[in-house]
Amino acid sequence: MKTDNSKKELSYFRLKLESYMSEHHPERMSDMEFITARADMALTAYCDAVAQGFNHLEAERIASEVLFSGLHFSKYDTLVSVLEDEFERELPA
Repeated sequence: MKTDNSKKELSYFRLKLESYMSEHHPERMSDMEFITARADMALTAYCDAVAQGFNHLEAERIASEVLFSGLHFSKYDTLVSVLEDEFERELPA
């Protein structure tokens, strides 16, 4: 019997990105390569910012810019907004 010993690495930036994507880009949640790469890039940006003398809040802001780059427009959010606007009376409260 073969067991899978691989464990998902706990990463603040990965968890933050996964949380955002589950709400705004659910169709991309299975793209683990993208999520891992983006979380790694954000961690690198954070570490570089701290090494350059930025405080932790500034470094967090810089890392968040990297983490969410290109993800601000969401087809999912647009669809939900249109449905809410068009069917406002039909939606349960």
